[in-house]
Amino acid sequence: MRARILRLVVGIAVSLGFTVWFLARAHWAELGAALRGVDLGWVAVSALVLFTEFVIRAARWRELLWQIAPGVRFGRLFVATTIGMALNVVLPFRAGDFARPWLGSRETGTPMLPLVTVAVIERVFDILGLLFVFLVMLLVLPESADSHHELVRNLQLYGSIFGVLGVLGLGTFLVLAAQEERARRLFYRLASLAPGPVARKFTALFDGFVGGLSSVRSRPALWKSAGYSMLHWFNGSLSIYALMQAFGIDLPFAAACFTTVAIALTVAFPQAPGFFGVFHIAIEKTLVLWGQDPGPAQAFAIVMWGVSFLPVTVVGAIFWWREGLSTSLLRGSMSGHSER
Repeated sequence: MRARILRLVVGIAVSLGFTVWFLARAHWAELGAALRGVDLGWVAVSALVLFTEFVIRAARWRELLWQIAPGVRFGRLFVATTIGMALNVVLPFRAGDFARPWLGSRETGTPMLPLVTVAVIERVFDILGLLFVFLVMLLVLPESADSHHELVRNLQLYGSIFGVLGVLGLGTFLVLAAQEERARRLFYRLASLAPGPVARKFTALFDGFVGGLSSVRSRPALWKSAGYSMLHWFNGSLSIYALMQAFGIDLPFAAACFTTVAIALTVAFPQAPGFFGVFHIAIEKTLVLWGQDPGPAQAFAIVMWGVSFLPVTVVGAIFWWREGLSTSLLRGSMSGHSER
């Protein structure tokens, strides 16, 4: 509990610090002019394109769950996905990442642990999706980007790192899935060294974890999930590019791809609920790297925050209310699972 409180305090401090920094450096005249001149039609297009991310995520989740929860309904997974993201925005500790497996368990009757394993697998696929966006970015870099030699070299370096991590992570899952019985025998032998109750708990955790890997034993599910992951992250780049049109920002599609990755890395930092401050500074600095003036870049960051988080929070809140859920029910159910 102390560690969680400390993490929350640090996150709030980080968000407040970056928010103050953003506001103190704001070019208010240019920022206001950029906001007044924004094309709301393109903003709506950007928001709509980005919201389809949750449709794609739900489709990928359904594909990965099919082996352990056949017949699961897509609509119910879409609701759970949207609620999970909304909770990530309004609650600390990225509560939505824990709530989504709980909601999936509630819907399918599947134990929590396999669903948590599937959530981990999804993170591996997300790394592969980010790698795909990097590759697209490098392919569509215009010749005019030659003036950004250092930036391009860094993009190539970190893209390679993401690729290696993604391949290693997915390879680990595939080995565990393919060699389940051998891995189980080895783990049981090691667990037998512990006292009986502890050994039984560890083996139960192992069985639940490996059970969640059953989806990657299906080659079609693997390829479809990879395809959904690439589509998901490419979709984010399309949304950012549409928002650039709203501000009249004349940057190549490669800049939208780069901004997509910057956002993905930004939301992983410890910060307060709502992703204030850190998000805005990261977007501003990303656009400035591509030669954009600070004022319009700051305005873009503000609207991008709204496009990214307001629609899903509103829709997620509506779904939460329609489902008759409560924070006490969520907290109690998740605590019960963690105790087991």
